[in-house]
Amino acid sequence: MNTQRSLQSRTNIFPQALVALLALGAFMVIGGAFTSAFAMEHGQPEMKKEQQVPDVEHPMMKPKMYSKEMRCPNCGMMINMWARTRHSFHHLEGDFTTCSIRCMADKAVSSEAEPSAAQVALYLDPDTMVPVEKAVYVIGSTAPGTMTMQSKIAFADTLSAEQFAATYGGEVVDFQGAYLAAKKELAKSRMLIDQKRKKTGKIKEPTETDTCVVCGMYPAKYPKHHNQIWAKDGSTLHFCSTQCMVNFNADPAKYKQEPVQTNMAWVTLYSDGMYESAFGVYYVVGSNVDGPMGKEAIPFKLKKNANEFVAVHGGKIVSFSQLTPELVMDGK
Repeated sequence: MNTQRSLQSRTNIFPQALVALLALGAFMVIGGAFTSAFAMEHGQPEMKKEQQVPDVEHPMMKPKMYSKEMRCPNCGMMINMWARTRHSFHHLEGDFTTCSIRCMADKAVSSEAEPSAAQVALYLDPDTMVPVEKAVYVIGSTAPGTMTMQSKIAFADTLSAEQFAATYGGEVVDFQGAYLAAKKELAKSRMLIDQKRKKTGKIKEPTETDTCVVCGMYPAKYPKHHNQIWAKDGSTLHFCSTQCMVNFNADPAKYKQEPVQTNMAWVTLYSDGMYESAFGVYYVVGSNVDGPMGKEAIPFKLKKNANEFVAVHGGKIVSFSQLTPELVMDGK
């Protein structure tokens, strides 16, 4: 009798234990995916038990002026905070400093023009920059990187890189190895970064009751043209169109009594409907394609797509820094 009860008890417990284990496994899978997404935008590798992490502040919360360019021209992040991974280079469109090798690679792919005369900051000595051809990179260590699936950090020589990798893991490669790895992961990292931004509230889809800060229309009705500003106080300002966002940026006090400090600005790309940093995309002004408010600056991730659009719909290609209300309205 006791034996039967014992067997019955164990039989009853087994399904409960199995359900608990399955639930725990699901939680671990979801948690792992979330961790991967976090690592993606901020360049932090997934931590495994007992892995050492270098005692290095990255990003730097109170950085000095490492770069006169405040924002990464590709992703919009503050360069001085992420100075340990910054890259400076010449490009057909001008001289740039990006927050990372990932953003330099992204700029090259989106513009179809490779950088030249590139330099990189040394991870452990961000005051010093060296030509990328002389630098030695460590890929995939436990050190936080920037905007990348695997951190990619630079050292002055092979010995320094190998000593770092011996403690913190990773693969020692030259610049071309790190650059090609950055290019290879662009498509996947873009998707995961987008997911992470939405999970953390950096990007917020407009609700049916959210109104455009400038014109009062409902951005949710215009998903192909919705834009937003994520302010430093954590609030989100929604716009029905690029025209309205450009008007706001030209004179914020006209639309908001309290000063607005922009953390990031996002635009909806015309080509694929994904959100992208407003600072790093190409805009077509003066085309025959209108937005909710009429004349519009149409955003594209790839310059190739912008050129194809211009060939059909007219207009010209400009950068975010060139946008003014007058340029959006008359295209000149």
